[in-house]
Amino acid sequence: MAYGTMHRKLYEYVEEEIGLRIVKGEYIPGDTLPNEDALCAEFGVSRGVIREAIKVLQKKGLVQPRPKIGTQIQSKTQWNLFDADVLVWKLKAGHQLRFLEKVIEVRRIIESEAAKLSAERATDEEIAGIQLLFDRLEDILSDEVKFNYEAYLPADIALHTAILNASHNELLAQIGHTMRHAVQTARQADIHDFGVILASQQFHGTIVKAIAGKDPESAYTSSLEMFDQIWENMPADHSNSISATGIIKN
Repeated sequence: MAYGTMHRKLYEYVEEEIGLRIVKGEYIPGDTLPNEDALCAEFGVSRGVIREAIKVLQKKGLVQPRPKIGTQIQSKTQWNLFDADVLVWKLKAGHQLRFLEKVIEVRRIIESEAAKLSAERATDEEIAGIQLLFDRLEDILSDEVKFNYEAYLPADIALHTAILNASHNELLAQIGHTMRHAVQTARQADIHDFGVILASQQFHGTIVKAIAGKDPESAYTSSLEMFDQIWENMPADHSNSISATGIIKN
């Protein structure tokens, strides 16, 4: 099967296909991938493309080339779940809702702490930028009839990204950005109900107000409440419950 390059490099198609197979469990830990000749024939690409794809998968912790054995599938404990591609593959691989619950749990911790730090550290310029992004969301949500989810989603992500950046903690922001990349992909299964989204905007407003007012505790609490609201509106067919502190219980 040959892959066109389009806007992506050829090895990225091979990397994604093999990565998805691993995450889906089509290859299990300890298995070895087919040899280079077999992979070249399957994907219709050169050995150089296969080798580049394997190098990337190795960096993500999914495989490990071993002399005289071949490219071996790594234990799940070795996978880099904070790699944006691995997160997306986990979401695509099935059990999407269960994994999305875990993503929300991590986001609740990270983004709420980031909101608190932003209220302490954001510059006047950053606060002004956050306010502009909030106003953009307000405009998008001003008319239910004209509401466009495709316009809303990037605007929502831009606001959360600005708050993460304003925390002035690069490590915290980087983890948050990675989680948001996965969420953006996963939100094909998101709730598009206008009333639910409008309710979430009220929490955005209190977070932005708290950041502008240099009120860390209010920013933190409002963010926690926003994620509680997100959880409450998740589809009802999940098998877990969430405690008052937002921690998922099996």
